[in-house]
Amino acid sequence: MSESTSPTPPVGYEASPASEVEVLLEEIEEIEEERRTSYLELFFDLVFVFAITQIAALLLSDMSAAGFGRSALMLGLIWLAWSGYAWTTTAIDVDGLGNRLGIMAAAAGAFFMAFALPAAYGHDAMWFALSYFAVRVLQVLLMAWGVRDTRAYLVSALRIGAFFLVTPTLVVVGAALGGRAQIAVWLVAMGVDVLGTITAGSGQFRVSPSHFAERHSLFVIIALGESIVAIGVGASQAHRDAALAGTILVAFIGVATLWWAYFDFVAGALERALVRRTGAERGHASRDVFTYGHLPLVAGIVLFAVAAKKVVAHGGDPLSAHGRFALGASIVALVLGFSIGRYRLIRRLAPERLAAAAVAAVAVALLDELAAVALLGIVVAALAVALAVEAYRLREIRAASRAPAPTPR
Repeated sequence: MSESTSPTPPVGYEASPASEVEVLLEEIEEIEEERRTSYLELFFDLVFVFAITQIAALLLSDMSAAGFGRSALMLGLIWLAWSGYAWTTTAIDVDGLGNRLGIMAAAAGAFFMAFALPAAYGHDAMWFALSYFAVRVLQVLLMAWGVRDTRAYLVSALRIGAFFLVTPTLVVVGAALGGRAQIAVWLVAMGVDVLGTITAGSGQFRVSPSHFAERHSLFVIIALGESIVAIGVGASQAHRDAALAGTILVAFIGVATLWWAYFDFVAGALERALVRRTGAERGHASRDVFTYGHLPLVAGIVLFAVAAKKVVAHGGDPLSAHGRFALGASIVALVLGFSIGRYRLIRRLAPERLAAAAVAAVAVALLDELAAVALLGIVVAALAVALAVEAYRLREIRAASRAPAPTPR
């Protein structure tokens, strides 16, 4: 796809007098500036990964069907909050003093939010809700302030910001109500947020492909670190013997396989796919592949961390029904995230990965008496074999994508 020689009007603007459109377009710079993730953004992400860790703790405290549902809702709220900042920091200058202080303040709010998360459905509901409100409002203010000199972007930021202010307000209302009403209102809050990103649009904002893809890749690898921590914590109280060593090894290979599934080829391919897109389509693809597509991927990592901790703690015993569900659902969620991205970009599925998800689902459903470490080994092996077959089938494409660019003459 060739680069357009003129910028694309922001999505959502109706046909207006030529003079107004020209004014809006003149405000948008035609030269894109690629940049990498800053240390400040990495610091900010670490605070949110603490929230992800707390979600895993929340799930471990209640692995009933209702517990899985509450944890999924919490993950959705946290992910939408973080995603807002991923969009903001790709659109503004994070090195300015005002923006830097704003992001630091948001990180502090996110820490309080994560701290209250395990009891967010109980006595810390309002503590969580008010912290969440502060984090989301700061994101809207940062975005509006950062793009204030570009009218087209400012209008878009205010339009989508209206939705992003309703969401945390509903979270506070839900916390005040408590009980089932809290869950119902929080579900509505998530719906409002998603509606905003679809209707108010993501195509209005220019996306730096390298920066946006790197933000999500770094979040994924930091989240994978939670699985490593879960393995260590799960093994800390276990008896040291050869069986424990074997269980730890299988669990570690599982985390390494998850890393391989994303970083061997997928991460780079997603970034290149964004580079090839221009205008509004780049924004829409970023929303669908990263904001939406990475949510099940992160959910899969959380579920794997929970399952791995259970396996390492009692590797010789069969997993409980809830533990087996977490294990199987982790692979299904990961494959779903990959498949969403692949289908959205090239309209093709990932057959090998889908087969691995099917094997994992069947294994956890039927092998209920198998030792936990053996079941984990089967699930990890299914994914590893799928990745190997995929790598062989796409070997020419992979080689071409990794070849160095030709040197200009």
